[in-house]
Parts: sequence; structure tokens; C-alpha cells
Amino acid sequence: MRRKINLILMVVALLGFSALGFVGYNGFMGAGFGGESASGNLISYSNDGLSKRVSVLLIGADQRPEETKFNTDSLILASVDPETQRISLLSIPRDTRIFLSGQGYIKINAVSALTDLSTLQKCVEDLTGETISGYVQTNFQGFKEIIDTLGGITVDVEKDMYYETGDIEDGYINLHKGVQRLDGGKALQYARFRHDALADISRTARQQVVLKAVAKEMFQLSTLPKLPFLIPQLMQAVHTNLAARDILGLAKVAIGIQSSNVVSQTLPGTFSDIEGVSYWKVDPLEVKKVVKNLFLGVTTEKVIDQENVDLLKPVTSTPNKPLPKVPGNSQDPNGQKSSGYQIFKP
Repeated sequence: MRRKINLILMVVALLGFSALGFVGYNGFMGAGFGGESASGNLISYSNDGLSKRVSVLLIGADQRPEETKFNTDSLILASVDPETQRISLLSIPRDTRIFLSGQGYIKINAVSALTDLSTLQKCVEDLTGETISGYVQTNFQGFKEIIDTLGGITVDVEKDMYYETGDIEDGYINLHKGVQRLDGGKALQYARFRHDALADISRTARQQVVLKAVAKEMFQLSTLPKLPFLIPQLMQAVHTNLAARDILGLAKVAIGIQSSNVVSQTLPGTFSDIEGVSYWKVDPLEVKKVVKNLFLGVTTEKVIDQENVDLLKPVTSTPNKPLPKVPGNSQDPNGQKSSGYQIFKP
């Protein structure tokens, strides 16, 4: 027990000195800190640190350096609870249908392109009923650098995966089934893959696998020497409206949480084809219920049409059981348009 406490204190110290030194060098407005406006007023503290559960929106985007407008590829509501010592992750499919004032009904992944990340944060608050203290956004390159600095992550790839993305960089996904060590590039391949029967719905589950693997890797003894390099790199790889002290406060709590106490859930819904555009349709009341249960550590496998589905199990159809219909899969009448749907002009 004493050794564990000393280890935690050492990690906290490294996190604190590294992050504070980085902030002092770059200024509170640089390299991700306080990107639009440092929140700093939604997280309450006691003498022992965080006084209550805090939720943050994690945003992944295939954003090129020259782009100021972009669609989001992944949205995860991450909640850290100091009382239950639990981290909860709720993945919101990018095709989720929401109402945006001035735009009407759209896919949630287009909110940032039409407005900004703060508006996206507010949309997720309205959808989930949960107050969000801030957001953290990263792109593909930042994601890969973080994984590589950790020395890779261990993942059980559930099946062979191959797909040509067409990108100049990260131009293909090519993974083989089995437990393996993934570097940043291959971890990105796994997190991006959605070219199967469950499309983006199964991809949300893979992103959860990656985040859990990162959490497990982050605070192993072998990771400690890397932390002074990892924290500044992490800050350079992200854009956030959280204040520096809030990031440090969250880090201190997260350090003490076991990786086995990280629970995850994909937001349940149904396929909906409306005027030639396919959506992931969710029940507003059911969303609130799912969020409440997730914070209690309770998840459900009734993700698609209220049916039990293992999102990481390869799906095959039978005459009596056709493939589930989700946005972007082979049964989506608007499959190609849906998966790459853009409603803004660069």
C-alpha cells in the first residue's frame, strides 16, 4: 500500500511539474490551454481535490493543419467521479440526429463545421442532460504521437481489417486478428475502422477499447520515465477550453482510478432514413436514462433497435436474421453519401 501511495504521489508530481512548466513556457493561451475560453468555473474543489463528478467532451477529428472548419469523427462524453473512483465513457455516433437552432435537424458531427466547438459542447449537454465542464479535441497526428510516446498499447483485434482510406497519409488500414502491440499508426487504424456490417456503431466500441488501453498503459511503472515528455506532448496535441488547473485536478483524480474501473457505452438508437439522408435516431428520454445508468456503472448491450448486440463480434447475416441497419452499412440506401456526408463548404 505504501509503495502504491508513493507511486501515485510521484506520478502526480511529474504531471504537475511537467504541465505547469509547459504552461509557464507557452502561456495559458498556448498549445491547447484555454483555446477559446478557459472554463475554470464549472469544476469545484475541496481540500482533497475534486469535490464531485466532472464530465468532459472528448472530440476526435480528421482535421488538416490548414482547416478551420471540420466535421468531427468521434464524440465521447468522459466523466470522472472521485467518490465512486469510476471513469465513464459514452460514445455518441457521429450520425446522431439532433436539432440545431438556425440549421434544423442535422447530424451531430456537422455541428462544429457549422458553428464551433463550444456550440457542440452545448449540443451534447442538451442531448445527455449532463453539465460538461469543457472539451478536449485532437486530430489524427496528435493521437498517433501520444500512443507512440507511451510505447504503444496492447489490443485484442477482433478480426482481420483491411480498407484503403484514400488519404495521402494514413492511406490504408491493414490489421490482423489477435492480441498485439499497436504503435500510434496501427492504433489509429483500429480506432478508425468502420467498414463492416455495423459501420460507425462498431467503430465507437473500438475507440472505447483504445481509450481503455491507453488508461491501462498510462500509469504502469514503465511509463513513469516517459511522463515528463508525454505531458507537454499531450498538451501540444490537443485543443481545449479547460483551464490548466482543471486539467491538473482531473489528472490527479484519474491517476488513482484503476483501469478496470473504466466503464463504456455506445449511445443506443435506430437507423432512420429521412429525405435521402441516413441518421442514428435516439430517444431523448432513453438517452438520459442511459447516461444515468452509465454513471452508476451499469451498461446495456441493447444498442441497435433495442436488440442485444456485441459491437465487437463480427456480424454475419442468415435468412432468418438479416444484418442490422445502421448508417453507412451495406443496407443503408444512402450508404456512400451518409458516410462522407458534408454540409459545409471548405
